[in-house]
Amino acid sequence: MKPLTILFLFVLAGNWTLAQKTTTLNKLKSVKYIDAGTEKYNAGLTFDASMLFKQALTEDPSSWKAYYWLATTEFDLNNYTDAKSDIDAAIQLAKDKEDGEMIYLAAKIYQNLNLIEESLVLFKKSKEILGERTAKEFEIPSSIAQCEFALTELKNGVKNLRKPLSLNTKNDEYGPILIDKGRKLFFTARQSETTGGNLNPEDQLFFEDIFYAEKDPSTGEFILIPEPMEGINTEGFDALNFVSRNGLHALGTVNTSASKEKSTQSSDLFEMTADEPGVFAGMEIIKNKIINTTFFEGAACVTDSLYIDEDNFIQTLYFVSDKNALKKMTDVYYVEKKNGIFSEEIKALPDVINTTGRETTPFITGDGRFLFFSSDALPGMGGYDIYYSENVGGKWSSPINLGAAFNTANDDTHFQFYPELNKAVMAGISENDGVFNYNLFEVDLTGLDFPFLK
Repeated sequence: MKPLTILFLFVLAGNWTLAQKTTTLNKLKSVKYIDAGTEKYNAGLTFDASMLFKQALTEDPSSWKAYYWLATTEFDLNNYTDAKSDIDAAIQLAKDKEDGEMIYLAAKIYQNLNLIEESLVLFKKSKEILGERTAKEFEIPSSIAQCEFALTELKNGVKNLRKPLSLNTKNDEYGPILIDKGRKLFFTARQSETTGGNLNPEDQLFFEDIFYAEKDPSTGEFILIPEPMEGINTEGFDALNFVSRNGLHALGTVNTSASKEKSTQSSDLFEMTADEPGVFAGMEIIKNKIINTTFFEGAACVTDSLYIDEDNFIQTLYFVSDKNALKKMTDVYYVEKKNGIFSEEIKALPDVINTTGRETTPFITGDGRFLFFSSDALPGMGGYDIYYSENVGGKWSSPINLGAAFNTANDDTHFQFYPELNKAVMAGISENDGVFNYNLFEVDLTGLDFPFLK
């Protein structure tokens, strides 16, 4: 063999060895990034974790674990399109590795992209791999039932009736509340214009603020009016949950524990009053240790005053709390308010409504007869669905899913009903120019057949 050829082969072999060492080093770095990312993720720092998983992929593009964890964070951050791309890559790179949790994540992502048939196949496959016991812990049978319910609704030709409001952006908007015959709108959002302009350290999104809009009579579209909310919003989480029909009384939730203010230990309920409809002077936290505790309290609503006689009247306040978090997630509670004073006894709604999952955003009709709420553990389309229950003789009926006319495979929440307008408003996660986030919707109830419309 010629000396030049020998030299060439020697150099080539040396470069191949160096490349192998570099690849091995990159893989080791990738593993370290994955370990650091999972620590961040388990600590609730989802956005920071996603950045580390992206760095892991930069070091080792062939790591199925990095793709899997990145898809996990993207799913939690509602980046469903990217999550699908990455979980598909993870499954392809894992090849014959039958990982039930990975297939389960793929099923959840496909479900939120409304790929229901594909999602159903994946849920069943993950159940087979994980086994009955683990599948039950992951609530896979419930997810399978959700897919089957959604497919039945679609087969029956049920069309979704909700219409997006023009106020929707690529930020989260939710909690719509109408007053003044539908001409004025309050809602909650996490926009860059939030008071203080600060980011929540856990998800790197802006804190909440309450916003106000009025309908333009010439176009019928809502226009933001900033002045009414000046002096009300804090630098933390501020959400309006309920406004009386006359616009003179409101209930909301405030949490400044993660902001600079730190005036609350957790989420607290507050009240606001007004002399002019919708023009509130400022929030007053409800000074009641039974209602506002160190646990999360939020999403309050209240019935109209029921007059017992000239000197006595009673209302019922409903709200959400995680005070029973050792056994459940979040439940709906209620407390009576007699002659303006809250009772010292708070009760949870029955288990027919409160599941072991999450119940949230209750809305009670003025007469206390119908309760609307969202749950992620009752039979439905997927994620949070909106349900209603009727109080008959002091007993709540089994919740009824509002169906595909209102609900989707994503989260659907914050339902409020206006019989005088024959209209409802709600919030839900939907795609907005490639981004999945909470948006505001209204629903025309004309021609629908529900007990609460009669």
